[in-house]
Amino acid sequence: MSAEREVEVWPDEAFGPAVASEILLDTRRILDFEGRASWLVSAGRDGEKVARAIASSPLLPGLPLQNLHVFFADERLSQDPSLLNFVQLSAFFSVLEGWGMPKTNVHPFLQLSSSKESALAYEKEIIDSGFENGCSVAWLSCGPDGHVASIFPGKERQGNLTIWEDRSPKPPKSRMSVSLEFIRRSREVFVVAAQKEKGEIVQKAIRTFDDPLIPATFCQGREKSAWRFSSLTLAQTF
Repeated sequence: MSAEREVEVWPDEAFGPAVASEILLDTRRILDFEGRASWLVSAGRDGEKVARAIASSPLLPGLPLQNLHVFFADERLSQDPSLLNFVQLSAFFSVLEGWGMPKTNVHPFLQLSSSKESALAYEKEIIDSGFENGCSVAWLSCGPDGHVASIFPGKERQGNLTIWEDRSPKPPKSRMSVSLEFIRRSREVFVVAAQKEKGEIVQKAIRTFDDPLIPATFCQGREKSAWRFSSLTLAQTF
């Protein structure tokens, strides 16, 4: 059972703070009710924009971060550290650690001998951490081709909680990702886009569901499906 999709468009200057506030308020509510929570985070320009807004939000210091775990939507298999999502979001994690999150609560993909080995190891990490039923809040950026994480249009999807990809249309070729099944197990799923070049695919995506050629259309949360866009992506705003 998935929640009804909610589409909101914010003026570009308000997009980051608005989405960050919503995520933080929802996370606080979940933490207060359940005692622990988890995020599934996406890198890329829009994922990083949300992360920066969360890091600078006045709502962050009041969050009991010792009870929050962070997982990655995807990662590249690469010997170049600068290409890794974990490294690109390192400043964000430094802020979280500064406000009390233990380093052990951040769960990066391991760089093992193959994308398959790394993906399967991450699946075990998710299960061993007790989050096999999905994360509390996921935020995923939608690519100009409709991809999310490293789930690309029309590609075969192997795996259970995680998948692997060795013929990515975007370099590097080898990547690891959580699966659409795992994303859909999440309590809340935010799909975000704040770039002008994503307007065409977003217009298509908001009018359809479960289209294999637009993986973002599968991204629904169990209790909340929040599609949040900048006015650079869609024209309609508050």
